[in-house]
Amino acid sequence: MTTSRFNVVLYQPEIPQNTGNIGRTCVALCAKLWIVRPTGFRLDAKQLHRAGLDYWQHLDWEAIDSWEHMLAKLPIARTWFFTKFATNSYSDAAFQAGDWLVFGSESSGLPDSVRLQHRSQCLALPMIGPVRSLNLAVAVGVGLFEANRQTTKSN
Repeated sequence: MTTSRFNVVLYQPEIPQNTGNIGRTCVALCAKLWIVRPTGFRLDAKQLHRAGLDYWQHLDWEAIDSWEHMLAKLPIARTWFFTKFATNSYSDAAFQAGDWLVFGSESSGLPDSVRLQHRSQCLALPMIGPVRSLNLAVAVGVGLFEANRQTTKSN
């Protein structure tokens, strides 16, 4: 397995199809997927693997039992927290290979306690239309592809 260029953390994801699609994106960009329990589905769910197509077997992923356990693994200095409540745009962040990108659940996002504790590392995907939020798989795709773009551009 290739070394992970990035780490994507899903905080208590609820929809298996989103997680499956995110897993496929992670395979495309050599990112490791971390899934923080509890989830809204079983990790062996057919929908999860179907959304990941035949790429799931290539995915480097790990399930973590709680946010507290996940925090113990996070190098906070290189962790970005995606939330619609952030004042900093994802495009203003200076991503580096190996960074950790953390995304909240589909219905609740990241808890206030996480957002407030790491305010300076919170990033938003600016939206100008009348929507409350983007689909989780879309948000991960935008954030992860921007991190990849920044770290692979020629100088």
